[in-house]
Amino acid sequence: MPSLQNPTIIVRDLPPKTFIGINLTSFNSSPNFHGINNIPSGLHFVYSGTDASLSIRHGHWLSLEQTSTTPQIHILQWNTDLEHLDLILPDSQTSHDVVRSLPNLQRKGLVDYTALRAASANLQADQSNISSTARDASEDDEDNDDPWPRLTNHVSPRLLARVLTPTTSSDTSPQSWSLTSISCAPSDTEHIPGLTATETSSVLSPSATLNLVPIDLKQTWPDSAVGRDRTDKARDRSWYLGHLITVIGAAGHGSEEVAQQVAARELLGELQFCFLMVLTLANYSCLEQWKRILSVLFTSRSALTAAEAYLVEAIKVLREQLARVEDVEGGLFEMADEMGSKWLRQLLKTLRGNVEEVEAQEVKKGLEELEAWLGERYGWEDEKNLLRRGMVQLEDGEMVEVQVDGWDEDEEAGEYAPVVVEM
Repeated sequence: MPSLQNPTIIVRDLPPKTFIGINLTSFNSSPNFHGINNIPSGLHFVYSGTDASLSIRHGHWLSLEQTSTTPQIHILQWNTDLEHLDLILPDSQTSHDVVRSLPNLQRKGLVDYTALRAASANLQADQSNISSTARDASEDDEDNDDPWPRLTNHVSPRLLARVLTPTTSSDTSPQSWSLTSISCAPSDTEHIPGLTATETSSVLSPSATLNLVPIDLKQTWPDSAVGRDRTDKARDRSWYLGHLITVIGAAGHGSEEVAQQVAARELLGELQFCFLMVLTLANYSCLEQWKRILSVLFTSRSALTAAEAYLVEAIKVLREQLARVEDVEGGLFEMADEMGSKWLRQLLKTLRGNVEEVEAQEVKKGLEELEAWLGERYGWEDEKNLLRRGMVQLEDGEMVEVQVDGWDEDEEAGEYAPVVVEM
């Protein structure tokens, strides 16, 4: 019988064939499924929906701790009316009843976390269209290595308390936070596909608000900046990156201001949080925030030397995330398609141009490794060796000039040429 010293999640009254997942592993429940045991310590995400593709998904972030005596137990109860899982308070009668019935659940109905993850990984590998030769050797480790810790190594309880509404307010309750597919940051409320601003306001409740760090890419300079200072900070977002870190440091849920180093790590944590909520919940607002954070990080030119190690870590975070985009059916992005991945190609091209202008050798090394992996995995061409503008001879001998879209932006020509304004 497996040891129950590791945390356990009990799921009560879940209808058969209900979509449920923990971290990167998802499945349709069976009639005998009653929970998951032997879960490693740390932050984990449990989510569910009535249907894998059509329903709104609801999820809970849970902070689990290993104990030396009795296992930490989280109990989730299926809410028939609202069709999602509710977290049961540990001091409730339902919780006491479940704890007393735990010996019976040990014998049937509890699934080992490692075994569940391995079975899901094997099934996913069988269904994958990616050949084994196109995969990096370090990724071919599903049977022995859980990628979840690498994808959440910067996510912290402080971050979750800042961004999400706590599931419970009791000081004695285990730490937990909840959100749904339609949870939204205020800046994205008017842009949810298929809903008008009025409809969105009627659907979203205060508890569905995501308190993500506000990012306005249209103004990346201080209010006091004028003239050339505005232009410089619009082209180099290093000041804005520092500003976001300061905002995060001063924010929090009932906590005092934290050090810049902690706040900087929390920004990477928000990048990881947003990606995982896109991967598991298909949350639109988190997708937009993920792109915004990447845009700030990879267009901060001065930070390449002032905070080189930090941007190296940001590249590592992105590399881990891009390795998981195929985990959902059809993939999150059309990485092999030039138009589908145009936004990311353009962003990495901007980063490459900045890296080549400054002496940031570690960032350059990390970027080259990422680009080599993208070339091997998705066939991305090395744009440094591509001719962007030139003359081509047609079959009839006529010479015509051809150019790649966006060449004038790189050369600051055409509509992208600098304009001198007389004041």
